[in-house]
Amino acid sequence: MVIFEQQNETIYVDLDDEVTTIFARIRATRAKNISLVVPARAQILQSLVSLKILRFKSEHAGKNLKIVTKDSAGRRLAEESGIPALENLRSKNSAQKISEPTDFAPSAPPKISRRKFKIVELASKVFPQLQKISRDDIPLASLNISRGAKKIWSRVAGAASVEEVSGDGESTFVVRPPSRRVLFVLLAAATALLFFIVYIAVPTATIYVTPRADTLSKVVNVTLSDQINSSVELSNAHSISAEFIELDFTRDIRIGATGRIFEGTNARGEITIFNRSPREKFIVPSRFATPDGLIFHTEKALTIPRASGETLGSVTATLVACEMDDPKCDCINEPEECDGEFIGARGNVPPSFFVLPAIPTLSPALFWAESSVDFTGGATEVTKYISAEDLENVEATVAHEIGALAREELTRLLLEKNSLESSSLTLLDSAASAIEVEVRAIVTPPDLLEKWQDDFTVVVDAHIRAVAFESDDLRALLFDQIETKVHPDKTLAKINFDNAAIRVEEIDLAGRFAKLAVTIEGVEEYDLSDESEAGIRLTQKIRGRILGRSVDEVEAFIRNLPEVSNAAISSWPFWARTIPELAENVKFRVKK
Repeated sequence: MVIFEQQNETIYVDLDDEVTTIFARIRATRAKNISLVVPARAQILQSLVSLKILRFKSEHAGKNLKIVTKDSAGRRLAEESGIPALENLRSKNSAQKISEPTDFAPSAPPKISRRKFKIVELASKVFPQLQKISRDDIPLASLNISRGAKKIWSRVAGAASVEEVSGDGESTFVVRPPSRRVLFVLLAAATALLFFIVYIAVPTATIYVTPRADTLSKVVNVTLSDQINSSVELSNAHSISAEFIELDFTRDIRIGATGRIFEGTNARGEITIFNRSPREKFIVPSRFATPDGLIFHTEKALTIPRASGETLGSVTATLVACEMDDPKCDCINEPEECDGEFIGARGNVPPSFFVLPAIPTLSPALFWAESSVDFTGGATEVTKYISAEDLENVEATVAHEIGALAREELTRLLLEKNSLESSSLTLLDSAASAIEVEVRAIVTPPDLLEKWQDDFTVVVDAHIRAVAFESDDLRALLFDQIETKVHPDKTLAKINFDNAAIRVEEIDLAGRFAKLAVTIEGVEEYDLSDESEAGIRLTQKIRGRILGRSVDEVEAFIRNLPEVSNAAISSWPFWARTIPELAENVKFRVKK
């Protein structure tokens, strides 16, 4: 009897392959034992009749069929149809041994068994022989061995290895073999040298593959309700419990006074006004502006002489900083020329360039000014007082400030509640309607008008309504929903919970419900691990195309595969620029 391995083959089935397509591939192969690797939710796994037809046709074709799939429902259908089903290719040993008669046909010659001997096995066979030889003397009679040779051999094999025997009137040198310890050292050194040569000479390559990652996005409709007092039926499966908060609070709000009187001093300095026009220019007390927008004005009317040939007309004048309450600044008719702050000490500018903002089409093309010395004398001193406008705007100021104060109060309350109850309540504040603030009373101190003070305080009594939800419940719901969009050959690598966009579609804090549209994003990438079907399929696809090719060509080929984002190859020896011819010398690693 002769024992030899039965032929086996693995066929990978696509999601939409039909029975006829699969059987055609089975019939085309010469192997008898066939493993069908089927992805989850494939069409063939949805019909018991189709599986029975496939088994019947395969048996008539002389094929032994089994199905490998991670689809548990598909494995049950396959077992019902009579086809063995496994979860992965490693579940059972697919190689089977069969017995055949010794008188096989000439067309099918037996395979010649080849055995690979390891160095350790050879050493174990040879070493006893060496030990046996070491017990006998190796005489080198009638040789005239020099003392130098004797010393060398003694150092290598031991001091007692060379002896001089005298007899019958002549000297004979007897050389003994080395000791066991020396032989073992020599054998170990030879083995290490052999391993080193093999390590240098045998080329290897490791391919590092980065799976391609794609962005997933899904909008999930979520209903928040306390599930007890809610006015909405919770028939929606995407509902999570929430806590609706009602809170009364009183706060002091400080309001700054806007009335100001400038009591500082104006900066001033000398300038030279230039005229490029052939006509002289008369100007009333006019404004000049620096490149930074600071406004200065002349103290009197001036006439700028005309230009004569290449000589510019010029006149010297004094400029004074133009403060907001200075009538010469004309901040009422031309408010864009006033920046809302007094100039004061800012007017102490270094030598600068000035233009006339009143005639922008002519300045600085024809008329401009320059200073050659620093402006001095500017000092800022402003006295504030409470104006009538400040008192009129108290309600608007409170409405603007109370929202931020309400959020601070709610955040503090939830932090205390989460700490005491070990919960993960999160305030819904993605829309203005998510927090309702009702101002019930504002108490303003009397007799504030035109008082010389920088600010004043009002007392606000308000009622707040808001809603908070369990962030862990929302995360679990979003994870379940986005996971349904992941491709069968991919895995969910990342979910951006912190960047989830929450939009309030409908909210009724009094009715104690809120409807949200939550947009969640994640990252899916191909599962190229050794255990996955996609990883095994990709490895086989790459191995069949790269053996013996250049490293640069292989890297370009792998990077163009749809499952791969990037690839890098590490080869040994480092100067080797081609992929080894032997498939077992090529390894794959998944790099994240």
